[in-house]
Amino acid sequence: MSINRRSRNLLTLATDNWLSRVYLAVVAAASVYFVVDTLFVSHADASMAGVVPWVLTVPMSLLYTLLPEGTLNGTGDGAFMALYLVGIAAAALANAAFMGLALRKIRPASGQAAAGA
Repeated sequence: MSINRRSRNLLTLATDNWLSRVYLAVVAAASVYFVVDTLFVSHADASMAGVVPWVLTVPMSLLYTLLPEGTLNGTGDGAFMALYLVGIAAAALANAAFMGLALRKIRPASGQAAAGA
């Protein structure tokens, strides 16, 4: 099986059902809110907007906690935000693919249900 076919299968798992699509939309909205809040809103104190996408993508986003201390210290604010959002996107796709796989296991395809009856 080629890498292109595997990635297409993974993307299909992550987007071929309503639950995964809603989940991805919520994560995307939270990520957009984080970017807008970071770039355009000034705060006297720290904002918690960056925590919301991270919490929404748990357990895959917990891999960020496994990075060695100081890994991202040398990057600028823009590079850090880009790396953070790429990680959030990867975690969200992995979680959505897991949701799609779980839904396929829970409810069989309509052809299988008719054949078993």
